[in-house]
Amino acid sequence: MEQKFAGLISYIIHPMLIPTYLTLILFNINTYATLLIPAEARLMIFVLIFLTTFAFPSIFILFMKRRGMIKSIQMETKEERTLPFAIAGVFNFTASFMIRQIQIAEIFYLFLLGSAILIFICLIINFYFKISIHMAGIGGLTGALLGISFRLNIDVIQLVTIAVLLSGLVGFARLKLNAHKAFQIYTGYLCGLIVMLVIIQV
Repeated sequence: MEQKFAGLISYIIHPMLIPTYLTLILFNINTYATLLIPAEARLMIFVLIFLTTFAFPSIFILFMKRRGMIKSIQMETKEERTLPFAIAGVFNFTASFMIRQIQIAEIFYLFLLGSAILIFICLIINFYFKISIHMAGIGGLTGALLGISFRLNIDVIQLVTIAVLLSGLVGFARLKLNAHKAFQIYTGYLCGLIVMLVIIQV
């Protein structure tokens, strides 16, 4: 039962879904960054971010699995992760570039740029040891919320608290599935939190 729950958590709070979740959060908090965006534009932005940060990279990963380039979509060895990480990073950079052309609030561009940079940092670390990309993702969400709070001067303490609680849940899930060791969990989380916080604050 715990194994199934851990697996479900790993799928629901998948790192490639974090940009989509953060977009939804931004659209639902009262800030000038989103209040001036028309409903039609919000839908376009949401679809663009979902496709470029989740749907398209997922299609590439499934193609790689079908062609035998990776053994499983879980990418259990660090060797399997190199190309998928690179692909996801490129798509996130593409998303940040496209969003910047729309000329909406800079915060959208910054968190997508931060996501791309975080993925490439994890890619470099992955050459040395298998960092937890799930924890980097949820750590990035936490760091992004803190950065947004400081940059836009808004109170999102409840959202930050939820993100921290979810971080613990994801960490439990990854350990329960024997996907990572504790060191890889902590390293991933701190990496995600610090990188996103710095990028959004700079």
